[in-house]
Amino acid sequence: MFVEILSSAAMGSLLGYTYIYQAGLGGNDKKKIENIAKNCGLVAKDGKTIRIHRRSKKDGYTEYVFQIPQGLSAKEFRNKLDHFQDGLNIKKSVLDLALSDFKEVNWRGDLLSEIRAVIEKRQKLRKTVEVEFDGMLKFRVYNEGLPELFEYTEELFDKVKTWEIPIGVALGGRLIKHDFDKLAHMIIGGTTDFGKSNALKVIITTLIHKQPKHVSFSLIDLKGGLSFSRYKNVKQVDRVAKNSKEALEALEAVQLRLNKTMEYLEANGYEDVKEAGIKDRHFIVIDEAADIADNDKCQEILKDIARRGRAAGFRLLYATQYPTRETVSSQVKRNCITRLCFVLDTEIASRAVLDEGGAEELPLIQGRAIYKAHKKTVIQTPYIENKFIEKTIQPHVNIRAKRESGKRHEQGHTKGTTRRKHTLIVEETALS
Repeated sequence: MFVEILSSAAMGSLLGYTYIYQAGLGGNDKKKIENIAKNCGLVAKDGKTIRIHRRSKKDGYTEYVFQIPQGLSAKEFRNKLDHFQDGLNIKKSVLDLALSDFKEVNWRGDLLSEIRAVIEKRQKLRKTVEVEFDGMLKFRVYNEGLPELFEYTEELFDKVKTWEIPIGVALGGRLIKHDFDKLAHMIIGGTTDFGKSNALKVIITTLIHKQPKHVSFSLIDLKGGLSFSRYKNVKQVDRVAKNSKEALEALEAVQLRLNKTMEYLEANGYEDVKEAGIKDRHFIVIDEAADIADNDKCQEILKDIARRGRAAGFRLLYATQYPTRETVSSQVKRNCITRLCFVLDTEIASRAVLDEGGAEELPLIQGRAIYKAHKKTVIQTPYIENKFIEKTIQPHVNIRAKRESGKRHEQGHTKGTTRRKHTLIVEETALS
């Protein structure tokens, strides 16, 4: 009886305490946002400031919608994003608690320990802020930032369809997908060892699993072929090129196929492969494309693929760790709407990929990137383990006929091979 009274009293005290904060007397974020805006000089000439329109609790974040006074722009608020983020995370002598923080408290258990756990968890949180404008100024205050690790699991296969890829997770745990049938080509930039090659492996592995009968690849790895070595015996991979000579041969073969497809579409009056009912898509994946930037023949073909490939079912993934005007041509950029950019060392490099700065300000976290399609989103890209890749592609591995002059025998590369019996197990070694 005594314990029940004590528990009820404690709960009542906490609820009252929480009410104070909800009313804006403690750590209320609405009040903080208004104060930060005022202190940053975001005040109209007539003295008016932002005015709250509504506040709503969402899954993982709270959205505050404000009306901007005339004379101010949303860009001025976005430029002060760091001020809002830091201001909302300033530690005070009072805790910023909310009713939702106590949802998981077991009121019949060890109440003191339960409350202490809530307070400790709250103290560790670092709020992350997004600012968006759609006629009203929206501040989204997330309880937690992006995870530093987002592991690729089989569950992700079920969350994408047709030509979609799970490209990353955004704030609030929202899965960001890229659809290669809507946005055909992609430029991927980033300093070495921050996730560029891993992102390519995520894309290749997902497509092999989701579209085994309709996807094919030309893989060009100008770092010596190591990144793509485990895919070289997968039946969906036409060839793996490891140097500029093999890259040119691969691109010439792709261009030949592209020409034939375009001739077929034109002869039959089709606008593109979708209208023609052709389900096959061919992906040209280039890791470290800067190494063929001075090869005029390669560049001309790449420009042609970027320009005509979409209609014919060809997709270009152009990855480089040295994005400059010289390594990413304007014609390739113009036709590659989608960008995926990991951390870069300068704003100039960021502009070469994204057409704007931002990548140089990303935290030094592997897998942290900016995905830019119709709009820019900071994401944590999935990390895919090599064991997971090998398990996924193993059913598609075949021993091939020997290549001659860099070309695979087009016939019989799977004929005579009993599936599973001659399955090649690809293992990573210290040299791979």
